[in-house]
Amino acid sequence: MTKSLILDLTDNYPDFEYTAHLLHKFICAADIFTILLKDGKIVHYRATDIELFKGWLIAHRIENIKPGQIQF
Repeated sequence: MTKSLILDLTDNYPDFEYTAHLLHKFICAADIFTILLKDGKIVHYRATDIELFKGWLIAHRIENIKPGQIQF
């Protein structure tokens, strides 16, 4: 299996303290993800691999607040 497929199958993302089932929505600006948890708390995360982390979020059906945003 490829790395991205393996990550898609797990509830945990390496070096990210929250499991997918706790996440509600996210937005990414530059290289920082702002994530709304289901309990209302907001957390920030700087991913080493932005596209891989974003793909993991999407694979777990975490809503991208601005899916059509322009990447700089």
